Amino acid sequence: MELRHLRYFSAVADTLHFGRAAKRVHVSQPTLSQQIRQLEEELGAPLFERGARSGVRLTQAGELFRTYASRALEDVDAGKVAVGALRGLTTGALRVGYPPSMRGVVLPALATVLSKHPGLVLSAEEAVVRRVERRLADGRLDVGLGYAPARSPDLEAEPVFDSRLALVVARNHPLAKLDSVGAKPLAQEPVALLSRGLRARARVDAYFAAIRVAPHIALESNAVATVLAMVRAGLAVTVLPEPQLADTAGLVVKRLSPTPRAELAALLWRKGAPRTPAAELFAAEVRGARRTKKR
Repeated sequence: MELRHLRYFSAVADTLHFGRAAKRVHVSQPTLSQQIRQLEEELGAPLFERGARSGVRLTQAGELFRTYASRALEDVDAGKVAVGALRGLTTGALRVGYPPSMRGVVLPALATVLSKHPGLVLSAEEAVVRRVERRLADGRLDVGLGYAPARSPDLEAEPVFDSRLALVVARNHPLAKLDSVGAKPLAQEPVALLSRGLRARARVDAYFAAIRVAPHIALESNAVATVLAMVRAGLAVTVLPEPQLADTAGLVVKRLSPTPRAELAALLWRKGAPRTPAAELFAAEVRGARRTKKR
């Protein structure tokens, strides 16, 4: 039995689909199927039920073996972390997950990390907080950004800054001249918002309800870039959680009045998991950037 057998088995057990599992581990589906059969022969028991209608399911033996395989893979990964620390970050990887509204915090921190340690391979995954938490808990990310407290009991949240809602308008928009924007002018503007079901959208909806404004929604999108493109074109305004914009060209951020309730944005870590040196370095950049802004 080799380590690749455990990784292949884990991929199929996670996806319950040989095609998707093969893509995850970067091999062909026939190769993956052959390796799984070799593992089953060595163990002397089938690990998966394969049916045209029922799809792929773990057998009782598969469920039992999954516990030990996962533990073995975690031990191997922990060993890699320890060895990577000895290398002084000359090689290795950093996997970061974050919601779109925190892109402007994440990208400068990643740029600094890479400039100091160009041998690192960075992976930046932009997703809703729920998915960031799930992938971090599954060990597929090294560190995440989200909110405190974390929803998953497998994670711990380290608060780093207050996240408030703010208004974003085009630089030549009439509202750009105001110090703050209240309910009345906001009610008269078409707005572009993130899609319903996202945590950021729930916060925006709650704010509009609190100030008794029924917004005229011109666009809904699950992509911050699409929302900001509408704003930059002068076709709408938007409200986002403390938008740290990666691209501020043509945009102005204004305070809302009354001031929305803040949430605690946080670094997210998997409980009990070793923190990679690269993840710690990234976290230090995020903490440092927030302290610099407060001065």
